[in-house]
Amino acid sequence: MDNYVYFRKRGFFSSLSNGNQNTDALTTTNFGIVPGNRAFNDGLAEAAVGIEVFVGGGAADDTRGTALISLLDHRNGVSTGDSPVGATPAFASTTSTSVAGQRTKLVPASYVIASGVLQIRNLSTDTANGYLLDAADQIIVREALTSTNDALTDVPAINQAGCFNMKNYIGCDPVDTGSAALIGVDLDGTLLDATLISFKGADNGATTDTVRITHAANKFKDVCIAMEEIANSTNRINGKGMITFTDLIGGANTKYEQELGIVGCSMINTVCAV
Repeated sequence: MDNYVYFRKRGFFSSLSNGNQNTDALTTTNFGIVPGNRAFNDGLAEAAVGIEVFVGGGAADDTRGTALISLLDHRNGVSTGDSPVGATPAFASTTSTSVAGQRTKLVPASYVIASGVLQIRNLSTDTANGYLLDAADQIIVREALTSTNDALTDVPAINQAGCFNMKNYIGCDPVDTGSAALIGVDLDGTLLDATLISFKGADNGATTDTVRITHAANKFKDVCIAMEEIANSTNRINGKGMITFTDLIGGANTKYEQELGIVGCSMINTVCAV
């Protein structure tokens, strides 16, 4: 019996704002499934949109709308029960001026989505839901564990999950996450890296099936070791067959998620991942 490895998607994207109110485009490559277009005033709750959006972390003070003041500082806290661990502290002040290093969670009325680009409403046009970004701020977008947006999270599709035969494993390649376009950083400021894991396509090798995982910094070598470990596993002898590498959206909390600090996973070109 062959060894198989299973991955399930959870979108994660972080970028440097450079003072822009727009993110770089979320794509099937860097996020898995592109969130649908929406207007800020469509009335949807966060779970229905299916994503969480966080801003801040820069060295300078920013200004946030009045509707965001009562929310909590997410740099060292937690919003939906997952990483980073710890109680979510209240902002140090009740004023609309944030403190350098804080991380503010936006509400759905704070942004629109068009072709994968999130445009954050400027405080000058929306004093309730807007946020004035500093050039050094980061924008973090991740798929919400509370998502009820089936098109983003649950509808069966080849880019939602993949189960790969390890005999088709090709290897791993590091991804540059240190650029302004895709700065690798988590909510608490922890640095992140990304790795592409490639398999010969299940369509007789006509394509390459690729999984992109976002994980703790300096873990590329450990990802390679983990894949070798799976390839040489005795699961095939024991008749178990499949090893789950990551199932973040399902809350699996696998061995590899813990050891590698995995926060995101997306499927790329998985034509027929069997």
